[in-house]
Amino acid sequence: MRRVINVFGALVAGGMLACGPAFAQTADDAALIARGEYLAKAGDCMPCHSADPKAKPFAGGLGLNTPFGVIFSPNITSDRSTGIGDWTYDQFVNAVRNGIRADGAYLYPAMPFDAYTGISDDDMKALWAYVRQIPPIPNTPPENGLAFPFNIRLGMLAWRELFFTEKRFAPTAGKSEAWNRGAYLAIALGHCSDCHTPRNLMGATKAKHLFQGAEIDGFWAPDIDTASLKKNGWTDDSLSAFFKSGSATGKTSVFGPMAEVVHDSLTFLTDADRTALVTYLMDAPPPPDRPAPQAASPLSPQAYARGSTLYVDNCIACHLDKGTGRADTIPPLAGNPAVVAAEPYNVIMAVLGGLPAGGTYGAMPSFAGRLDDGQIADLANYVRTSWGNAAPANVTPGMVAAWRATAHVPDYGTQAASAFSCPDVGGAPGADGPDPKAVAALSSMMAGGQRSIPMMVDTYKATNSDAGNGTIVDALTAAYCPVVAKSKAPDWQKYSELRRFTLQAAMEVSRRTVSGPVDSQPIIWALPVGTSLVVKEPASLAAKLACPADDGKAVPAALSAAAAKALGKPKPPVSGSTASSLATTLAAQNPKAKLADVANAIIVSYCRVVAALPATSVAEQNALLNGFGQQVVQALQLLPPPKVAAAAPGKK
Repeated sequence: MRRVINVFGALVAGGMLACGPAFAQTADDAALIARGEYLAKAGDCMPCHSADPKAKPFAGGLGLNTPFGVIFSPNITSDRSTGIGDWTYDQFVNAVRNGIRADGAYLYPAMPFDAYTGISDDDMKALWAYVRQIPPIPNTPPENGLAFPFNIRLGMLAWRELFFTEKRFAPTAGKSEAWNRGAYLAIALGHCSDCHTPRNLMGATKAKHLFQGAEIDGFWAPDIDTASLKKNGWTDDSLSAFFKSGSATGKTSVFGPMAEVVHDSLTFLTDADRTALVTYLMDAPPPPDRPAPQAASPLSPQAYARGSTLYVDNCIACHLDKGTGRADTIPPLAGNPAVVAAEPYNVIMAVLGGLPAGGTYGAMPSFAGRLDDGQIADLANYVRTSWGNAAPANVTPGMVAAWRATAHVPDYGTQAASAFSCPDVGGAPGADGPDPKAVAALSSMMAGGQRSIPMMVDTYKATNSDAGNGTIVDALTAAYCPVVAKSKAPDWQKYSELRRFTLQAAMEVSRRTVSGPVDSQPIIWALPVGTSLVVKEPASLAAKLACPADDGKAVPAALSAAAAKALGKPKPPVSGSTASSLATTLAAQNPKAKLADVANAIIVSYCRVVAALPATSVAEQNALLNGFGQQVVQALQLLPPPKVAAAAPGKK
């Protein structure tokens, strides 16, 4: 980094640090220290960390001018009170590569960690060996002179989410060793792009304008992309001479900030490294069309921009940049099975309805009143396809509308706990609701025993072809409500049954909006949706009943073993009461297990029993398994709330 940095990013809040044990390195390893000193010069470390290079090298205090105020470089000598003498190797790596200080605070991108993240492990160890033996110099740099809100380091979360990707340098196949060495020096260690690439309003370098020049405090860092160098008459020899001495015959002499780069860095490069740097710059690939994070996303540029902005505005404070979450308090989104599941219903319901506190995790608020259907679809697709998540981006606004309609049936114990009231089901007063005649017809069908949700969806759509997904779910809910109300069950049980039915209706409508396959299992399966679960039947029957392997992937191995033991070796068909009792007992014995895992462990165990039946067709086997699975899931869906379970029947 040079003496002048033109911009940097800020916004929002959060922050964590993960450190490990110190790197075991002998203090007298002269070769490693010497290599580290060479790398520090190649990386131009001393000039930025020295307000007084002769008297106090590496002691910090150099003011780096930005449009938002002055940032003063820190002391990186081995002084224990004002420097980094108490740091471990892992803390040093976390700062250099990831932009996170030892105290967990985020560094501003005036420190080029966005380039240094590419530095190799071997070079990091050598740099640490050198830095840790820099003589201690007590010196406390001045406080940064940044205006609000840029003086809040936690605001770097948004910048990191949008513009920083932790990634080691990787050689390019087909290129020479010298070319790849030059690329490493230019992109990672030498961080040439930090001065020679223009930046956006948030201070991130514009990847698609790599090396195309930028203004640095009144000086112009010229364009050094390959096309410009050749157009301006630079050759391998003239560029190499310029890097070594600061001048080239018939070209120019160095001045401004670049003079320090030549004097303190490039002049110390070996001839081989200087040649490698020239080799790369004279044959560098054209810049990418899109910023690197977006280039790795399957989303369109517009969808990516909407989704990333929504994540920064609504989620990053808790789930942090890159979806890492907070250890033991906020679950990660990156690699989370519920997030990357083939069916996106669980993540939709979590955003719509929030999640209660559980175990060590805190509660998540509902965003139903803050985000519309399109915004939740964009956010869900962004989360499902970012940070290595490879789920399909199959969430649509219509799908979100269907699941939003399930919130019209409140959980027992909330504001609707006083009575089971059907008029409150189906939408807000004054809003467009389902067609009354169609709802009445559906209600009559249900009262007569019809429970086929796909058929009822088709029936309503036949009479109201323009109805949205949310209206369809509301219509089925409103039709089923009076049927449930006539039962003599306690109110909590009525609410649970109506919610079970509504979730099934939402899933049926949602499946019709998905493009491409989403079924993750070929048999009946329980899917988690927010705080509840819903049964999913296979879209089609396979040629053979295919039970998931007993490898701990479909369901936790311990839970699978417990389910198999509890089930034993029954002779199908198993009665509904037996299936229900098995499900509720296993759930009670495993209170920390997810209800969906409990259901699926039992279903998988029974699947193996059914698959082994002699002289039965695939259709018969599926019929046996589907009936059993539906009963298991329904029993778990209808479990009473914990507080209600201890009360007398019918009491609230």
